[in-house]
Formats: sequence, structure tokens, C-alpha cells
Amino acid sequence: MLVRFLSVCAVSLALSLPASAAGLVLIIANEDYETLRDARGAGQVLAAETRLRAAGFDVETTSDLSAAEIRGALSRLSRNLRQQQRERVVIVFAGHMLHGEQSVWLMGTEAESPDLATVDNDGVRLETVLSVASRIQGGAVVALAEGSFPGSPGDGLTGGLPDRIDVPQGVSLVRGPVGQITAFVREAMVPGTNLGGVVRQTRTLSIEGFDPPFLTFLPEGFEPAQEADRRAWAEAEDADTVEAYDAYLEAFPSGGFVEAARSAIEALETTPETIEDALGLTRDERRAIQRDLTLLGFNTRGIDGIFGPGTRGSIRLWQAQNGYEDTGFITRDQIFQLNAQAARRAAEIEAEERERRAAEEQRDRAFWAETGAAGDEAGLRAYLNRYPQGIFAELARERIGSIEAERARARAERERAAWADARAIDSIAAYESFLADWPEGDNAASARSRLEELREAARPAPEPQPDPGVSPELVDRDRDAEQALALGQMTRVLIERQLRGEGYDPGAVDGSFDANTRAALADWQEDNGMTPTGYVTSAVIDGLIRGAVFRLFD
Repeated sequence: MLVRFLSVCAVSLALSLPASAAGLVLIIANEDYETLRDARGAGQVLAAETRLRAAGFDVETTSDLSAAEIRGALSRLSRNLRQQQRERVVIVFAGHMLHGEQSVWLMGTEAESPDLATVDNDGVRLETVLSVASRIQGGAVVALAEGSFPGSPGDGLTGGLPDRIDVPQGVSLVRGPVGQITAFVREAMVPGTNLGGVVRQTRTLSIEGFDPPFLTFLPEGFEPAQEADRRAWAEAEDADTVEAYDAYLEAFPSGGFVEAARSAIEALETTPETIEDALGLTRDERRAIQRDLTLLGFNTRGIDGIFGPGTRGSIRLWQAQNGYEDTGFITRDQIFQLNAQAARRAAEIEAEERERRAAEEQRDRAFWAETGAAGDEAGLRAYLNRYPQGIFAELARERIGSIEAERARARAERERAAWADARAIDSIAAYESFLADWPEGDNAASARSRLEELREAARPAPEPQPDPGVSPELVDRDRDAEQALALGQMTRVLIERQLRGEGYDPGAVDGSFDANTRAALADWQEDNGMTPTGYVTSAVIDGLIRGAVFRLFD
């Protein structure tokens, strides 16, 4: 069920309204049926509401009611008529109707195919409507916008209204097409208008029941406007919406509260939100406002052109600080003021930044004078630690680079000298000392290689297998003699090479005296009249040298 807002207000307040109101009105427009074909045009009768209200009536307008809802609306009307002193009542119905031999039914929107046994469930008897209206005899009007029944009613039922209807005393029943019924209701609200006179102006309307020739529904000079005006204004104020005030102005274009209604509409239409909306701020303009607020120290939670809770809260705080109502919505003048404040703050920040940079530059130069200007590495590094992006940072790095390059050059020179000394000495101790000082030097690999050679050469040679006929004393003597000679690597190689040259097998000629070398030495000693100990003595060296000389002349 659709019930217009003002109508609901009128009904809910009916008990408190003064009896001086012109009367009560119930309009039922059943157009949209659930199953049956719609009663097209039935809603036209709702258009009479404005004229009825202007005439001072309390109006309830309803639409698309079921049979139960129609009974409920009639019950409310009957209760109000019983509790209040009213002189007039108007009931208007538009929708599908059925009649039988004894009664007429106004059909609810749930009706389908009623018969005599079920029609009271799907519709409301016209007698009920007329009975409610008859409480105000001589001031009751029931207007029926005639409509047929599109379905197939059961036996004994016929669509539409019968030719003649029994109407209670004091009740005027007007029937006709929906458009003429609407016009009739409007014209009947003109003071001094005779109901029968309005009906007889057109052939499509008819009136039954109470129809005095000279009695008017609203007497000449009837002026309920002031009271109706006040009640309508009270309803509009209670609703406090643009729609409610517009409805008041439509019903009372010359009412006593016209200016107040217009002012109220203007106030509603010029809320802080609508004022801001009217500015049509672009996304970039909204970002500019957020930047200004941020510059002034407010947290907008982002500069994205979207006015969310963060921005609205910032606007409210700014408004409160500047003596404005803290609505959270900004006006054009406030935008200008905010921008001016932000511009001043930006200038202040820029000036503060210049002062800060000047002071920082002064400290930079002073620290340079204390540290880096002297040119020593410690001072230069101290400057860079404090001012890595300082005025003299590049110069400091260049000077440190020069110092490090000179240090590297001197280091390389010292390494070259140390390497030359080690090569000249060519001993295990010399190379070990070099590597201790220059473990990662350019010549470290060569030093390690030579050191390994010397260590290999210094390892004790394998003991020769003593000849059983040689006394241990002679073996020990020759061993000591060889150790005393401290044979170098090259000397050992020459000895092995000479042995091979004379036909002996010393094994690999590599300067390492292994078992083969010892056996070859013992054989050579025995062949040359010496004790075969397998050790190199001065006599062995002399003999090998003589052999080498003789070989030159062979």
C-alpha cells in the first residue's frame, strides 16, 4: 500500500486537530491489481488532494489496497468521525467494482475470480462505505469512479455498478468516469457550489441520494483557509523537507507562511554540502585544498583529490580555528582564505629554509676550516663523515683519492724493493719474511712457489741403503759432509745430470735425491775407488767435475 507522506501525517494528527477543520476525506485509488487487468487511470483521483487541503479538509490518500486494507482505512475514518465533531466527510473510490442483486462491492487489488461465496473476501460492500459516510448526514459525499470488472465473476455477479443504488438519508452518491469524478471533487470544494449543479453540467455524471436544489456543500463565504493554512504549515515544519514545503506552497500559494516556506526551502537547498557541491571543484582543485591544509599542519590522510574523513576533519579543524562553523564543507571565500594562509606559510617555510641553509653553510665552512682545509687525511675524513654532501665534499674526496693513490704507489714501491731483496737472498727465511709483510702483494704467488721449491730441496734426502761392508762410522762421516755442503737445488740437478751422463740411473733429474739417486751415487763411488756410502762429499763433487771436464774433450 502506498500512502503519501502528508496524508499519513494528517491521519496521525487527526485526534489533535481542532474541530474547525472543514472535514475528513478518504481517497482510495486502486489501479495496480495483482492478477486482474489494471484499472487504468484510477490514480487520477489523487490529484484532487491539493484542492481538498486548500479547502481545509484533512485528507488521507491511499492507493492499491487489498480488501482488508480498504476496511482498515474505513475503520480509521469511522473512528475519527466518532471522536471529532466534523460537519463534512468525502469518500472517493476508483477501481474495479462488482454488483449482484442485493449489493455492490469495491474490489481489493488481490481479487481474481470471485463468486457469491467469496466476493466478501476480495472486496468491501458499498453499504459499508455508505454507512460510514452516513454518520455526517447532509454533509457526506461518496464519489465512485465507475469501472467494470475485467475478469470472469461467478454466477450472480456483474462487473461495474448497477443502474440504481439505495443511498442512506443525508448521503450524496456521485458516480461517473474517473476524470469527471476528479473534476467534480475539485469544483465541489469551491464555497457556494451546489453539488447537483456541478453534476448536471455534464451528462457523464449522476447523483443519487441527498441532492437539495439550493444547499451548497461549502457555504458561501466559507473560509477555513487560515486554520488549514496553519495546520498545513505545521505539517510542513514537522517534515522539514523541500518536498513538504513545496507541497505547502502548492496548496497555499498565498498562505500566511509563504515567505517562511521559501526561506526554509532556500536554507535546505543551501546547506554546507550543497554550497560546496555548487562550486564544482575538480580533482586538481581538491588536491590543491588538501595541499594547503597539509602545509598548515593538518593531516588530510593523503593528497588524492578525494575528500574523505581525513580531509573533512581537517576542514572542520581549520574552520573552527578561523571562527567559522565547523561543517567540514568548504565555501569559495574559505578556499581563498585557506590558500592565502597556505601561501604565507609557504613563504615562511621558504624563508626558514633559507636561514637554515645559510646557518648550515656557515657551520659547513667553519668545520672545513678546522678539519679538511689542512689537507691531512684524518681531517678530510672527519669532514666527510659530518658533511657527506657538503660544500667541500667533492674536493675532500679528490684529495683523499690523491692521498690513497700516493699511498698505493709507495706501497707498490716498497713491495718491489722487498721482492728484489728476497730474490737476491733466495732463501726460505727471505721468502717467509716477504710473505709475512706482503701476503696479498703482486709477487706473493711467486714467493710462495719459490718458497715451496726451497723447502722441498731442504727436506732430508732418503737415507741410502748402506753397503754391508761399509762401517757405520764412514756412513755417518759422509752424511755429515753432505749436510755441511748445503747443496742448492741447481747443484743437486747438476750432480744428477752428471751421474746420468756417466751412465748411472739417478731417477728423475729434479734436484731431489731419492733412493735411485743414492744408489747411483754409491755405484759411482765404488767405481771410482771410494767408499760407497751414497752421500755427496767434496771428493765426489771433484770427481764428478773432472768427469764433466773430460767429457768435454771426448
